[in-house]
Amino acid sequence: MPVLPILDVAIGLSFFYLLIALLCTTLNEMIATWLKSRSRTLEKGIERLVGGDIPLKDAIYHHGLIRNLASSDGGKPSYIPADKFALALMDIVTGPNHVASNPDALRQGLVAMASSNVKQALGAALQNQDPTLITDQKKIETWFNDHMDRVSGWYKRTAQNRVLLLALVITVVLNADTLKVSRLLWSNPAVTATLVEAAKDRLSKGRPDGEPLPIVEYPNPNDPTESTPLNLPARDTISEDERNILGDLTGWGNDGLAAWKKTHTEAGMRSWMWNVIPGHLLGWIITLLAVSLGAPFWFDTLNRFVNIRGAGRSPNEPRDKNSSKAVAST
Repeated sequence: MPVLPILDVAIGLSFFYLLIALLCTTLNEMIATWLKSRSRTLEKGIERLVGGDIPLKDAIYHHGLIRNLASSDGGKPSYIPADKFALALMDIVTGPNHVASNPDALRQGLVAMASSNVKQALGAALQNQDPTLITDQKKIETWFNDHMDRVSGWYKRTAQNRVLLLALVITVVLNADTLKVSRLLWSNPAVTATLVEAAKDRLSKGRPDGEPLPIVEYPNPNDPTESTPLNLPARDTISEDERNILGDLTGWGNDGLAAWKKTHTEAGMRSWMWNVIPGHLLGWIITLLAVSLGAPFWFDTLNRFVNIRGAGRSPNEPRDKNSSKAVAST
């Protein structure tokens, strides 16, 4: 059995899994935006950071530096840069009659605060003797970023669980049956060749991140005083052509609900499920397990397969060594 067709099928399957994983990523980001998951997780993280002090949390959110980060009036920001958080907190603690960056006023304001977890934590943060933290603002930024790393972990676990659920739903709804796709790729070289070329185009877009967008916003490298909300990069989404390819590889066909609708009975539905689902169950499980490995894994796997395929014959090597000599490179 020739090696190249097997390799092409492997490329096609890797590309198939990559597309489904990217589709899950895109849908997850859409759902997160609709549910305002980031802003809610961030608010929960800020509340935990200030030791459950709701008035202080509300004061931070109503501060001009933070309020202006929201996308709408009355909304909550999805991202808070560490420098803006530190300045807002320092301004609140020092009070309206003092400069926020005044270290003496900051410590006096801290002493005047009622005993609380945030007073203890903020006091400890300000006593940080790390020589790289030369200002109180930098110390508070470090304290904030350390906590936001944990908040990002909360969000990441929630997002990953949602992606797995989406993968299950997409696999069943689209009938993304690995065994069915494998048979199609093996029996139809034209479809396989199309997938190989599409896979090469996908590789040129770069490696997907595979992680949900972070819960914190990073400074704009072109202007450290500004911060730009992060959007899902193009390499983490699928194009219209790729959606069409995915549609060609999946679907119910004659196994679909149309077969059940002919009976229009509950018994017919049970009969349809009993006869159709077992035939696809193994293929669904394989797809779900594969997609759970994530888009970066399948991107790397696809890249290896394409490189192996490309290394099969040198670009200067003739197809028929008996009929001509290798063409010298120019």
